[in-house]
Amino acid sequence: MHNLFLFAVMGYIICLPAQFDFGGAFRIAPSDLFLMLGLFAAGFHLKLDRRIFSSWHWGMLFIFVLASFVSIWRNGFITQYALLQKDIGFILLLLTYIMLVQAVDSWERLYKMLRFFLISVLLLNGVALFAFFSGVKVPFMVQDGRLSGMLIDPNAYGGLLVTAFAIHIMTSGEKIKLLRGWVSILATISLAGGIMMTFSRSSWIGLFLVLLTLLITKPSRLLKIGMGFGVAFIALLLYKGTAYLNVLESMSSRPSQIQSRLDIIDKAVDWIAQSPLLGIGLGSYNYELRIIIHNTPIWFLTEFGLLGLIVYGGFMIWFFIVGIRSYRAADPIHRPIIMALLLSHAAMIGLSMGIEALFQRYWWFMMAMNGACIRLTDKNLKGEMPYRTQHVERSTGRKLRQRAEQPQ
Repeated sequence: MHNLFLFAVMGYIICLPAQFDFGGAFRIAPSDLFLMLGLFAAGFHLKLDRRIFSSWHWGMLFIFVLASFVSIWRNGFITQYALLQKDIGFILLLLTYIMLVQAVDSWERLYKMLRFFLISVLLLNGVALFAFFSGVKVPFMVQDGRLSGMLIDPNAYGGLLVTAFAIHIMTSGEKIKLLRGWVSILATISLAGGIMMTFSRSSWIGLFLVLLTLLITKPSRLLKIGMGFGVAFIALLLYKGTAYLNVLESMSSRPSQIQSRLDIIDKAVDWIAQSPLLGIGLGSYNYELRIIIHNTPIWFLTEFGLLGLIVYGGFMIWFFIVGIRSYRAADPIHRPIIMALLLSHAAMIGLSMGIEALFQRYWWFMMAMNGACIRLTDKNLKGEMPYRTQHVERSTGRKLRQRAEQPQ
């Protein structure tokens, strides 16, 4: 079961950049299949650790349940979309978080998991860039002239690339590198090109936060970033020609889309005024207007109310606090990877200003790796709450001696 559990975890990570769309109404993510396999392998031996599963996690679960009851009270029912995509989806993400954290039992395992993530993203991004430049129709890779990869949505894909970019660029000049040599150089250029070709302003906000942080902490890395984006931009002009500059301008501005987003927020503000404390209920906005709110904080304020927004804000801040604690406690050689995880978290918060980003699986992967760092920097393992784990050390299946064999 130990090997099966690790196989499931690695399979989950490798498949994070992919999902399949069936007619726009139904999508399957291969990662979820590996999640089920991982939970099966873990059985009832998952552990909750108070250091990585806080009251904010319970608070998030509580507000989802509360918002569901508000929706039933307000509308007389809860939609299938809200029940399956939001409620059950959030529970699965929490289980994913627990499983991923539990799989990290050493720094070597953490580096390996992040390396597998980067390589997977790079491979799929290479296919996406090939489809974009060659004109060869590869399913899902390009949507309306924008790079979308196998995440279907260009904004979600842009967030994936920025997250991978933050992890890569922060570790590329350190003693422990996730990617080396020409692979590292190629990664910088291809990720930069991919981020540009998504034309995702939401992901660009996340990238801006990464660059701003690097300007303060590691200004020398900005030169490498500039070279990567410069090479990608020159390659684009050489292939498409200078006439493509007009396309770049129009795709980047898209004023009609900006106006539609403002209209969505205006309507949300009206409903916030009607029910400011508890919101209008989970899934109510989508049910009424058949669209989603492309802004995570506004979504929480609208459907979960002020209470939900406070819990969500506390949940996000908690990961920064945990990351800073583990950064201070870690050996200097491991601090860059912790800073990279904090950067990726900041990038995703930037992305959340333009989409409902909470349900992006790769964000939860980064949060899990952030949480795992506090376990690795605290060898005492205090605060662990085992559930039926008296005969296993962790879900990887390592056996402990029976209690009867232990000295009384």
